[in-house]
This record gives sequence, structure tokens and C-alpha cells, in this order.
Amino acid sequence: MFGKGMAKEAETLAKFKSRIDKVLSDLEKSPASKTKLDEQTISRAAYGNSTLTSADALSQMYNQVHEKIKIYSKTFGDQLEALGIAALIAEKGYDGVDAEQRRRMQEIQAEAQKYYRAPKSGQSGASGDSSHDGRSVGPDAS
Repeated sequence: MFGKGMAKEAETLAKFKSRIDKVLSDLEKSPASKTKLDEQTISRAAYGNSTLTSADALSQMYNQVHEKIKIYSKTFGDQLEALGIAALIAEKGYDGVDAEQRRRMQEIQAEAQKYYRAPKSGQSGASGDSSHDGRSVGPDAS
């Protein structure tokens, strides 16, 4: 009975990884892909007369938001990829995945760590319990 349960679990993980791979593939084909976001720029001239300081501010704000959205899109894709690798590791064990997948998982972890932002003092999670570490990430992390 134990072997059948393990086989079923591995099948479930394989299906889950397949679904994650599809979401990742769909993201790469969508307007939210990092490649497509890189193409969606607006030049400063599009905001009108160069003497308008509000046009300068709007252009600068757009560029800042655009950069953050590109980071969010890449990070989201990376996290989906990491989830797929984690499913493989759960199925096959750490030694059961190839060195490239282990390297990629470590690379994604290191990249995510760059955006780690410790919670502010007194900040609590959704449960209201402030005793957990409450990790949060994002491109505006200090």
C-alpha cells in the first residue's frame, strides 16, 4: 500500500508541475512578460512641451513604475519556475534533480533575497500574529 501511495503522490506532483509550467509559458506569451514589458516605453516627448515640469514629473513617475512592474513580472516568473523545481525536488528528492535545476533554484533564491524587506516594527501578518518573521519582498525593499 505504501508504494501505491507514493506513486499517486508523484503523479499528483507531476500534474502540479505541468500546470505551473503552463502558467509560466502563458506568462511569457502575455503582455505581462518581461520581454513585452521592456518594449512598452513612453518617451519624454510624448508628454508635451519640454518646459512643463509636471510633464517631467509624469515621465519620471511612469519610468519608475514601469521599472517596478518589470521587476515584479520577472520575479513572478522566477517564483513560478522555482515552484516547478520545488515540485520536482519533492517528487524525486534533492539528489534526484540535475545540477542545472539545483543551480537555478539557488539563483532564484539569491535574486529574491535582493528584494527581501524585513517587516516594520509592530507590523503583523494577515493572521494578526506578529510573532512570525513576516517576510515580504518587492523592488521597493530597503
